[in-house]
Amino acid sequence: MNKFSILLITLSLVSCVAPRDKRALYGDNEKSSSSSSSNGSSSSGSNGSAIEVDDGSGTTTGSSGSTIPAALQKCSWSLDGESGFATSSNTHLGAHTICQSTTDQSEVYVQLKTPLPSTRLCVIPTYTTSDRSIFLGEARCQFIESNLKLYRFPLVKNRDYGKYQNFQINSVMVMKEASYFFDSPFYRDQISYDAFFICSVNLDLYGDSRYCDAFKSKGEYVFKKF
Repeated sequence: MNKFSILLITLSLVSCVAPRDKRALYGDNEKSSSSSSSNGSSSSGSNGSAIEVDDGSGTTTGSSGSTIPAALQKCSWSLDGESGFATSSNTHLGAHTICQSTTDQSEVYVQLKTPLPSTRLCVIPTYTTSDRSIFLGEARCQFIESNLKLYRFPLVKNRDYGKYQNFQINSVMVMKEASYFFDSPFYRDQISYDAFFICSVNLDLYGDSRYCDAFKSKGEYVFKKF
């Protein structure tokens, strides 16, 4: 069987993996910022620009007098697009904030200091305990065009035709939608989220952690536990 056939078989298993935990291979690789938080403060930046918030209606809300929504006020947001992010430094995304709504676990918001106008950012819902982690659904991706906007990612638990609906989304895997060369056993270029799904399937079905080791060693992701 050639490598292409093996890849097709592996990808087809993403939607039919039995509900089974996998070992948590990802630490929270974020560096916390010591900058002041925007909790409860006005969303007007120091340069007079308003912080926009995607409310899911197809439009954005925000004005010089508006505030960060109550469900997101637990997190630290940048009011000027330059400082105040929850994470001040990261090799994959740079300074950023990733925040889960306190009223809806499927609502995750992201703000980046460095926009991604030509490469989409993807968020994958996961469930993590002290020693185990599983992915719950597909990657949701979009372009990040402004550092003065909180981008909404509505996540879905649709893995294996919804068999993971009872799992709580308490963490996410975040990555750029880009192709990277992954070492053995991949030993090929692979889209970031496909590499993550292949790693998860091989660990779930066969207890083979080599794909996840290769994915982790590349370092092109951010794992965030809420």
